[in-house]
Amino acid sequence: MFKKMLPHICIDMAVIFLVLWVIDRFNSAMHMLGRDTFKIPFLIFLVLVIAESVLLIIYQRRHHHHDSK
Repeated sequence: MFKKMLPHICIDMAVIFLVLWVIDRFNSAMHMLGRDTFKIPFLIFLVLVIAESVLLIIYQRRHHHHDSK
């Protein structure tokens, strides 16, 4: 179940960070991207993207290995 949810969580977090980046560009006085509250969700996002990438690589290698037989 986690494998199915992981891409959706990553997409959601990427959209959130994109919105924060756009808001920060238009209203730099808010200084959203420099705050500590930004660092923890961004770290979570990075870990999720790495995990998703590793799982996708494993899946593709297994799938490719089965197709070649």
